[in-house]
Parts: sequence; C-alpha cells; structure tokens
Amino acid sequence: MNLEQCASVTQGAFLSRVQTVPVTEEEKSTLYKYPLYSMKEMNEWLSPDPNVILEGSQEVYVACDRIGTLPVAKEGWVLISLTGQRAVALQQEHVGKLIPSNFAIIEPAEGVYPDYLEWFINEDPDCRKQLKVATQGSSVAALSIQMLRTLDVILPPMSDQIKVGSVHRLLHRKNRLLQERLFLEQQYARQFLLRYIKEEHK
Repeated sequence: MNLEQCASVTQGAFLSRVQTVPVTEEEKSTLYKYPLYSMKEMNEWLSPDPNVILEGSQEVYVACDRIGTLPVAKEGWVLISLTGQRAVALQQEHVGKLIPSNFAIIEPAEGVYPDYLEWFINEDPDCRKQLKVATQGSSVAALSIQMLRTLDVILPPMSDQIKVGSVHRLLHRKNRLLQERLFLEQQYARQFLLRYIKEEHK
C-alpha cells in the first residue's frame, strides 16, 4: 500500500514565514519561544555513539497567534529528513519542538507502529531503493512530499510490527551500550598506562 493510505504526510514549517526576530526584551515578551528540531538532533538520535553530546536546541520566536497552527512535535510522529532520507520515530524528549520544512512529518494512523515505520524506512532494501530512485537526476537530492505519499510500504499485522519495532529499538540500545563499554575500556586502559609510566619513572 502507499504511505498516504496509512498515514498523514505533511511538511514542516518554513521558518522564513513564521519566525519573528525580536530586537528588544519587550518584543520577546510578546512572542512565543519554540525549541527547534534540527538535523543535528536527528543524527545524534540515530547515532550508536552514547557519548555524543546533545547540545541545547536552537530556538525560534513566533507570534502568539500562530500557536496551534504550527507543526509541533508529538510522540509517535515519524520524521523523514527530505535531504538525508532517514527517519526517526519521535519520543517523549522530542515533544514540543517546532518541526522545520526540511523534514516530512508522518502521522501514523491507528494500526501503524511508529518504531516499525522508522525501521522500515531506514532498513528495508526495497524502501531504500525507492528513496534513492526518487532523488536521482535532481540537482538537489531532496525527497518530495508527494513522492513520500506514494511510497510503497509493507504493513504486517500490528503484533508483527511491534516485534520488529521493538527488536530494532533494542538493537539500537545494545549498540549504544557496546560503544559505551568500548569507550570505558579505552579510558581505563589509557589511565592504567599513564599511571604505569609515571610509577616506573619516578
């Protein structure tokens, strides 16, 4: 089936249309401040490296009358980078961040497990091929919202989606723990060798 048959697919906000640049503190007080979801944050979330330092989010100011009309992150949404062609199922820590226009927003319908959709878009060979073909011949390798709506997806029963999505999430966690163990072993070995050299050459 096509993605649009099991999810709503829209584009994030064009910041040039919604962002206001305040000059004074008084102007700031009349605006609403949103943390911004960025490509850097997506890459950090997908990275197996547990030692990546999550920096503070960029913030944007918008007029208060725009509140409620902007795409603000919700748990269970799936974002696709239109240029990076990678997907992330948003978690609780992402809630409340403004989604900019370089992301497509997928709001899964009932019966679609977000972690499964993240896995399918990032790992399924046929899906990866579709995304690659969609950007060939373009001067800017960016996906279109219309292409994503017609993306062919395999949607097994919910019980199978949960199994696949859960294994995918656990493997990601395992990779992070393995990387953390390697990092700690390297730190221990480095400190041991430094201490050994100092003690031997007192």
